[in-house]
Amino acid sequence: MTPLRISLCFILLFLTTTSAQAPVYSYNSCMNSTSISPTYKTNVKSLLSWITNDSSISKGFNYTTISSNNGGDNDGYGDAVYGLYSCRYDITGYFCQFCLTTAVNEISRLCPDSVTAILWYDVCILRYSNQSFHGKVSLSPTWNVTGPRKIKVIFEYG
Repeated sequence: MTPLRISLCFILLFLTTTSAQAPVYSYNSCMNSTSISPTYKTNVKSLLSWITNDSSISKGFNYTTISSNNGGDNDGYGDAVYGLYSCRYDITGYFCQFCLTTAVNEISRLCPDSVTAILWYDVCILRYSNQSFHGKVSLSPTWNVTGPRKIKVIFEYG
């Protein structure tokens, strides 16, 4: 191989860069409040920072509680923030962290004064609340995932 061909190959490799594709936004739900304490807002920021950092070392999901008070949420101050994140089973490592970093930035923009917020992408979900939801079934919020087209149901009787 001539030096010219080698140089052209390196130039081609240099110009052909790969980048992570942005996750596809699905839906968000924000429960805004006018009475959020500064401590709660600080705890939400700490939670979102934890999610960004933890997602780089986790197996694609985790949950935690962040509270400024030693007594947690039971002391009447209500500053505890319960949070979780999860990536689709086949999304791990850098791609999970990339999706969650995007979600953290978007949830901060879309839900700045929320006591409860959920953000769904095609490959990850981020959620936080002032009430514990770990191990509880949530039936809301809901949204139409079928789009504007109607689904034709075909029954076969045999």
